[in-house]
Amino acid sequence: MNLPKIVLALGYTGLIPFFIGPVWLSFSPETAPPWLDRAWLNWAALIGAFMAGTFWGFALPAVQGAAGLLGIFIAVALVALTGIAITLEFPYALAGLALVFMLLLLADFWRERTLDTIGGYFRLRSTLTAGVLIAITWRYLMLGAAG
Repeated sequence: MNLPKIVLALGYTGLIPFFIGPVWLSFSPETAPPWLDRAWLNWAALIGAFMAGTFWGFALPAVQGAAGLLGIFIAVALVALTGIAITLEFPYALAGLALVFMLLLLADFWRERTLDTIGGYFRLRSTLTAGVLIAITWRYLMLGAAG
């Protein structure tokens, strides 16, 4: 089974908010509202926790086995790390959320090889994660100019 087109469309649409902050601060920093970075970080944390929840969903059918149980613990740890990252001050929250998304990708890599999967899901997840990490890196590199 391949992913429905709506899943692809919503996945890529979810990347748009990740790029709003860096684009705005790159092209019109003087018009950026003071709450922009906090709203941007909240979006990243929301998506990070959501993706950890999808990991839970993949692990749940296999929870009776060791791999499924490990998947549940991985999902809980990723949600907890997301919660910790969002409580940090701005530059550290960037690094914390980047770590969460890298760990989500590693977890998806494990899940792809261990638990049942859906055709095309790992490709979508890795592409979207690359986009998120590009946006976070872009914002991090701007710290000297706008942070």
